[in-house]
Amino acid sequence: MITRRTFVKGAAGLATIAVTPALAQTAPWPSRLTKVVVPLPPGGVMDGLTRIVADRLAQRLGQSVIVENKPGANGMIAASAVAGADADGYTILSTMSSIVQNVSLHKSPSYKMSDLLPLAPLGRLPIAFIVPKTLGVSTLREFVEKARSSSRPLSFGTYGLGSSAHIIGEVLMKNTGIKLLQVPYRGEAPALTAILGGEVDSAFVSVGGAMAQDEKAKTLAIANPARMRRYPDIPTFDESGFPVLGLTGFSGFFAPAAIPKAVAERLTRELREIVSLPDVNSKLLDFGFEDMSDVTNFPAFVDDEVRRWSSVIREFNISI
Repeated sequence: MITRRTFVKGAAGLATIAVTPALAQTAPWPSRLTKVVVPLPPGGVMDGLTRIVADRLAQRLGQSVIVENKPGANGMIAASAVAGADADGYTILSTMSSIVQNVSLHKSPSYKMSDLLPLAPLGRLPIAFIVPKTLGVSTLREFVEKARSSSRPLSFGTYGLGSSAHIIGEVLMKNTGIKLLQVPYRGEAPALTAILGGEVDSAFVSVGGAMAQDEKAKTLAIANPARMRRYPDIPTFDESGFPVLGLTGFSGFFAPAAIPKAVAERLTRELREIVSLPDVNSKLLDFGFEDMSDVTNFPAFVDDEVRRWSSVIREFNISI
């Protein structure tokens, strides 16, 4: 028999259940751990720089921030994971140009650019072309001549099928008429290991990754409109006589598109300030990145990058 006491008690319980979601929605942000997803395995410069930023972000938010590596599919696994995550500000993506390249390279990519909100730039990422010193070449022109006269196609390692490294390699082949064999790896660290171990004849990697191996590998050129401030001795592809359209990559932070505006604004502000800190910015340059503080409208920049890489992919008929 339902008495007034049990009815009131039950109604109170229902009221508690009803208001719980509302209370959860108004919980202050941040109130728990934040996860930064990286589309590469541990060990590369992108992973290393993201960990530096994540550590500073944790200090500023007063909450733990961890880095989770989700390599594979040229960054699509990581991008899809973040695009499909709860849009609550506790899952963000630290990624590279592959995020805009995939939507043109694949007929049915596992995410759309509209699924993700660009938060803040990390840095421009010029790509270096390196060879083992045992190959016996010291300039890009010498490499091209060696490739032309070789009885077999020389190989080049990349950090993923469809990556900037892959696309720049395709452009180089078509602009020089040489034939190279691409060997894709699941990230920069294994590509560097491969070139040091003699598995490939050359590789496209980050400038920071290349310079870390300068005792055993020779950096022939960088894909950048101009020489880098931190590494001014490295010529560009254009200077070497083999232009690759100034195809500089970029890196930055993204969140699920439906993230609350206030949370997105806070993350954008914090990330921009962290990257501009003198010690972080110096480390960024050491790792082979270039400053992107001139990019004040990151979403518009990303839109332009989608169009730019799509045009190159169509013009050179690049497919995977």
